[in-house]
Amino acid sequence: MKDFIKTFSPRRIGWQPYIYLIYLVFLFFQPFFNPDSRWWEFPVIGVLILLFIPLYFWTGSQRGSRGLLGLAAICLLGILGMQVNSGSTVFFIYAAALAGVVSHFRRAVQLLVAVEALVLLTSFFSPIPMPYRIWAFAPAFILVPMIGFLNLFEVEKSRSNAKLRMAQEELEHLATIAERERIARDLHDLLGHTLSMITLKSELAAKLIDKHPDKAKAEMTEVERISRETLSEVRSAVTGFRQKGFMAELASAKLALESAGVSFAFKGDVSLLNALQESTLSLVLREAVTNVIRHSGATRCFAELSSDDKSVQLEISDNGKGFAGTKGNGLSGIEERIRLLGGELELSGMKGMRLKISFPKEMRRLDLPVSTQLGLEAS
Repeated sequence: MKDFIKTFSPRRIGWQPYIYLIYLVFLFFQPFFNPDSRWWEFPVIGVLILLFIPLYFWTGSQRGSRGLLGLAAICLLGILGMQVNSGSTVFFIYAAALAGVVSHFRRAVQLLVAVEALVLLTSFFSPIPMPYRIWAFAPAFILVPMIGFLNLFEVEKSRSNAKLRMAQEELEHLATIAERERIARDLHDLLGHTLSMITLKSELAAKLIDKHPDKAKAEMTEVERISRETLSEVRSAVTGFRQKGFMAELASAKLALESAGVSFAFKGDVSLLNALQESTLSLVLREAVTNVIRHSGATRCFAELSSDDKSVQLEISDNGKGFAGTKGNGLSGIEERIRLLGGELELSGMKGMRLKISFPKEMRRLDLPVSTQLGLEAS
C-alpha cells in the first residue's frame, strides 16, 4: 500500500488525475434524489469507489495488453455497478478517457467505439425503468465519445511534442558533433601551420642571437605577433563553437512551429549579425516561438530581420489572439538583455502578436559580463 501511494502521489504524477476523480460524485445522485433509495446503497458506493481508484491509477500507468486489461476491468465495474446505481455509467466515461493513454491512436479509436457499444448494450439490460433509463444513459452516450476523443487528441499532441523534443535534441547533438569536427579540423590546420612557423623562426632567432642580435630580435617580435594572432583566431573558433547560431535557431523554430500546426516564414540576411547579436536574437526567437506555440492559437508566424545605417531590427508576428498585456518572466528577461545592449523591445497587437526588437549595429559589449557577451548566460 505504501508503494502504491508513493508511486501515484501528486508529487510524482501531478494533481490532474486527482482532479478528474470529482466526477465520481455522479454515483451519489441516485441515493440522494431517489425517494425509494435504501440505506445499503451508500456502502455499495463506497465499495465501488474503493475498487475503482486503485484500478484507475494503475490503468493510467500501463500500456499495451495490461492497459487493455485495466480498461476491461473498469468497464466491468460499470456493468456491475449499473445493477444497483445508475451513476455507474461514469465508469464508462473514465474508460473512454483512458483509452488514448493505454494505446496508440488507431487502437484507441477502436476502444472508444467498443466502449460506446458497451454502453448501448448495457442500457438494454439495465434494471432501471423507463424513462429514467434514458436519463441515466444519455450522459454516457454523449460524454464517452466527447471526452474520449478530446483526451485522445491531447495525448497524441503530448506524444508528438515529446517526439519533437527528442528530434530537436538529436539534431542539436548531431550539430554539436559536426561543429566539433569542424573546430578540430580548423584548429589542426591553424595550429599546425602556425606552430611550425613559430618553431622555424625560434630556431632561426637562436642561431642569430650571437652574431646578429637585431635580426634575432626581429624574428622573436614576429613570433610574438604570430602567437597573438593565433590566440585570437583560436578564441574566435571556440566562441563560434559555444554559440548555437541564429540559422540553427531558425531551423529549430520552423520545426517546432510546423509540428504544432503553425506555418513559419523568415525574411532577412543573417550575415548582417555579429556573434553577440546572433546570440541575443537566438534567445529572443526561442522565447517568441515558445509563446506562439503555448498561448497564441495562431496558424501563421512570420519573422523579418532588417537593418539600416544605425540599427538592426528583428520583427516577429503571428495571426493569433494577440498580446494579453502582461510580459512573462521569459520576455522580461529578454527585454532586460536588450536594454543592456542599448536596444528596445516593443510588444503589441490586438489582432495577433507583434514583437519588435531593435538595437544599435555596434552593441555595447562593455556593459555586459563576459558570459552575456558570449550568449552563455542562463535565461
